[in-house]
Amino acid sequence: MKSSTNSGNEQGASATQASAGLAGGAPCAPSEALPRLVEAEARLDGLTANLPGFAFQRSLGTDGTIHYPWFSPSIRSVLGFAVESMGVNSQGCLHAVHWADRDTHLAEIRRSAAQMDTCREEFRAISAHGEVRWLKGASEPRRQEDGSVIWDGVMVDVTDGRRAELRLEMLMDHAGDSLIVVGSDGTIDSVNAAAEALFGWASSELVGKPFTTLLPQSLHLDDLLESAEVSAGGIVGGGARELMGLRKDGSTFPLELSTTEVRLEGQRLFIGIGRDITERKLTEAALRESEERLRAIAANVPGMVFQRELHPDGSLCFSYVSEGCRAILGLGPEQLIDNPQLFLSLIPEDERSGFYAGLGRSARSMEPFDEEMAVPGSDGRRRWLRGQSRPTLRGDGNVVWDGVMLDVTDSKHAEQRLSFLAYFDPLTRLPNRTAFLERFAAAREIAARDQTMLAVVSVGLDRLGIINATMGHSIGDQVLMAAGDLLRAALSSNDVIARTSGDRFLVLITGLGSKREAMEALERLRASAHATVAAAGQDFDVSAAMGAAVYPRDGDDAETLIKNADAALQLAKVQGPATLQVFTKEISARAAKTLSLQTRLRRAIDQGELIAHYQPQVDLRNGDVVGMEALVRWNSPDLGMVSPADFIPVAEESGLIDGVCEFMLWECTRQNKQWQDEGLPPIPVAVNVSGRQFQYARRLLSACERALVDNRLDSRWLEVELTESSAMRDADNAIAVVNQLKEMGIACSIDDFGTGYSSLSVLKRFPISKLKIDRSFVLDVTTDPNDAAIVDAIIAMAKALRLKVVAEGVEHQEHLDFLRNLGCDQMQGYFFSRPLPADGMRALLAEGRRLHMTEATLHSVTA
Repeated sequence: MKSSTNSGNEQGASATQASAGLAGGAPCAPSEALPRLVEAEARLDGLTANLPGFAFQRSLGTDGTIHYPWFSPSIRSVLGFAVESMGVNSQGCLHAVHWADRDTHLAEIRRSAAQMDTCREEFRAISAHGEVRWLKGASEPRRQEDGSVIWDGVMVDVTDGRRAELRLEMLMDHAGDSLIVVGSDGTIDSVNAAAEALFGWASSELVGKPFTTLLPQSLHLDDLLESAEVSAGGIVGGGARELMGLRKDGSTFPLELSTTEVRLEGQRLFIGIGRDITERKLTEAALRESEERLRAIAANVPGMVFQRELHPDGSLCFSYVSEGCRAILGLGPEQLIDNPQLFLSLIPEDERSGFYAGLGRSARSMEPFDEEMAVPGSDGRRRWLRGQSRPTLRGDGNVVWDGVMLDVTDSKHAEQRLSFLAYFDPLTRLPNRTAFLERFAAAREIAARDQTMLAVVSVGLDRLGIINATMGHSIGDQVLMAAGDLLRAALSSNDVIARTSGDRFLVLITGLGSKREAMEALERLRASAHATVAAAGQDFDVSAAMGAAVYPRDGDDAETLIKNADAALQLAKVQGPATLQVFTKEISARAAKTLSLQTRLRRAIDQGELIAHYQPQVDLRNGDVVGMEALVRWNSPDLGMVSPADFIPVAEESGLIDGVCEFMLWECTRQNKQWQDEGLPPIPVAVNVSGRQFQYARRLLSACERALVDNRLDSRWLEVELTESSAMRDADNAIAVVNQLKEMGIACSIDDFGTGYSSLSVLKRFPISKLKIDRSFVLDVTTDPNDAAIVDAIIAMAKALRLKVVAEGVEHQEHLDFLRNLGCDQMQGYFFSRPLPADGMRALLAEGRRLHMTEATLHSVTA
């Protein structure tokens, strides 16, 4: 490249000489040429030095090769590369051009050469520091006498402008509210994605239509786009207005629209921000109904219903008090609302600070506030009052408690309340661990006397963490309480349920006369927790994993039984949602082994003990190797080769699977790129991705992009495999992630197909390229009619969906013949090759190994 640059400099000098001669109108004398040449070059350097970009010269030889003989020195300030380091690849594309734009850029160069018109230069480039820069410019071609083409061009760095455009597009498309831009003539100029979804029109359909297209006929007013202050029918300015919106299908809905006028380059534009307020209207109606119901209930409550507010400045007031306050406080509601100090004056001075302290704790933690006080009654006697209220933090910083205060003097509720605080969970109102241990002690005595069994069940709700993370802890708490109600409803009056922490419950089932009776009770409990519950107007599917230990077989005391039930619960969680596992001695040993393996695996990821093996995939039409699946292996210095069946479940459970998958993505792209650079046939490598990665898609997408960019591998040579069960666990999310991978150029396939529970209506929405039949069906395909029928059905279904089919676990010629006859596209298995280390896979590719295909077989496949 250095020699070509020098050559370019000579050409540039010649051009400068010619320019110098022409500038004078006639050729220069030799004595005048050199000074004028120096002056011309100085002008050129000055021009390019002050240009936010660089100039260049490109040549296309008659043999089709592309070279860049000259760049202006200003390229260093734009991309950080010296002129002499600007190289091209085998196709003639600059190495600095982003891999995703190379094909388009080369196509434009060849089009310009063929048509001899301006070449549009616009692409992303990777700077010397790894930063993506947007470049834009143009170059003019001229054909030389020898048939070659030379372009002289200029590129400008437009990164800031392009990023601003992308940010604006992103803000428009990701805005939650509908944005509608209307011209001065009342026609729609543009809309965002939210507006398309709200009104049911595509953006291309709306542009140019009257704004009134989105409103019912009754709102088609001449003065609609006038100021609300000037015209009664105007909607411009004056804040949000409630109107009726009209969808493409003719349906209407309550619409809140805020319209403002702006002026751009002397032109009037109107910007409307709209949202569907159907839910809000329903909520308002429900609120009115709830308020009426509250007033009716409050009138019949034997006490006082109130709403209390604590302001950021520490002042306290009542925003609502029911009539019941007259009976217990001797004060009317209007008195407390007008003067909240009247209520505070009823609390003895030595207890007032405790009241404020409790109120402050509740405000900070958002936990319910339980209050107890002794106040002088209207009859002069001391009355004990107990109140409970739940706090809510409002947007203005006020904390609001909705609660009830009762007169508990006669029944001595004060002592009972103290017991409640000591033995019950305030959120679910269920007993806590302390109460559970006490009740277990009493139940054990009865069981020992009656010779019956007890079952201690450790319950862990499935997916509560996801609900908390996506919907908020307030809704998560409601789901938690609903789940507690489901569990409690499945128990008898002698059984005990307690909430111990987070999403965990402890259940004690009593009076079990036999092992069969115990299993039936456990199964009823498991089934009761698998249901749909409502929270905040939404439905949530809940289930729970459960681990059980039985008294006296698995322990004699509560702590031992709880520990063993927890160990069984951990195994149940590994097996999947809504799973019940009963404790065995093997589980105890497994728990210890799992903990040890988890520690070693974390060290293995950090110290590079993981390696990748590759199993080739063969095209059944011609026997060629057309792909390979990457399989992770662990060579531990202490344990030797550890089976993936042992460490992958541990990685999934502990979250270490993230590190394993990211290692495989990076290592496999590096290895594949190295083989391609060595001249070996390019084939895609398929990397297995955990369902956990699809739940945290941003990390997966970043890992894929980083692996491809770091190793300079074209995205078409990387594939991602997701198991069927993982794909169907949250199908909508999985489809969204697969679409994003597809946009990056990464193909996806469904692995282990047939072992999950796919819905055809869901499967056809997946933008995948392959289905991989699980090896468990292939192994017995020639001896088990059921497996043969399943494989036949999968292949037929895949063909109907226009998907490639890969059969795993092909070990015999009979397997191969059967699959060929059904029209299976590809295979992998021991019949052709075991999974190979990197050296073995390289050797297989280097020798061009193929699956031997007889003429008769080829004929049958073709037929």
